[in-house]
Amino acid sequence: MIATAALAAGAWLWAIGRAVAAETSDAPPYPELVTAQTLSNPEELARIERPGKVVLRDDFESDDSWKNYFEIQGRKEGHTRLTREPAQVHRGSSALQVTAPNRNGASSGAGVIGWLGADGYDQLYLRRYVQFAPDYDQGNLNHTGGGLAGVAGADKWFGMGKAGIRPKGDDRFSSRFEPWRDWGRYEPPGYMFLYTYWMDMRRDRDGNYWGNNLTPAEKDRIAIKRGRWYCWEHMIKVNTIGKADGELAAWIDGKLYIHYRGFRWRTAEDVRLKRFELMVYIHKSERDNTVFYDDLVISTGYVGPIADQPARAAQ
Repeated sequence: MIATAALAAGAWLWAIGRAVAAETSDAPPYPELVTAQTLSNPEELARIERPGKVVLRDDFESDDSWKNYFEIQGRKEGHTRLTREPAQVHRGSSALQVTAPNRNGASSGAGVIGWLGADGYDQLYLRRYVQFAPDYDQGNLNHTGGGLAGVAGADKWFGMGKAGIRPKGDDRFSSRFEPWRDWGRYEPPGYMFLYTYWMDMRRDRDGNYWGNNLTPAEKDRIAIKRGRWYCWEHMIKVNTIGKADGELAAWIDGKLYIHYRGFRWRTAEDVRLKRFELMVYIHKSERDNTVFYDDLVISTGYVGPIADQPARAAQ
């Protein structure tokens, strides 16, 4: 298991919420927000919402679920477990419950990490249902929602523990779809954005490369409510080597929320999508914070919400 101290150092959870400094005129290409253009173009929207082949499915209905993950942080302590409480289950009889316990202001986390094989994928969609407990309050900074990572090689641990360090292009990249309170301007857990590390990311004012916050236009921000199930999905498409043609997109309850084009995710063919995670992580944990996951699907194409059941609120 990964120790709490390692989590604090960013073993598999990267730092968040730093303001990104302006770059010089010779900065590398930065991706363009194209959500509005995509929503107004039926052909383009259909392209990024084209179904694909399911790579992994987990409905969290039995202990067989644990076989999908090489790291389960907090299971021994009961912080990561399956719950059968009806209000905490989206569909079926159980769901994944993860709790970041009170650490008297220290960092705290729990969750699962999965490996999709050394060959990896050039494009993946991560669909999951998420519900925050009615009393969830991270203070300000958290990593909760799930992410995809591209890495080189066959070591499933490769690239962890790199908080504050910009990827080189031949090693790794990652993006999480998660909420942020924007220094208390939003009620917990906050509005949704894509927290992203890649070779052309911008540097923070402190000289480090904390993840860049890729957000929708301010008028389009969606703030998440506690005690309600949401269908979250996000996609990464890697770039052609030597070109800035990679993509990143996210959906909430089946509607496109963010779409960016123009990424240089990598400089080497071997850097492909191979790892994913579902977690809760609180930077300064002063209370227990719990989130529930259900109906996970990872696919090479768009998945979308479950058609026969709308999201339901906690009772």
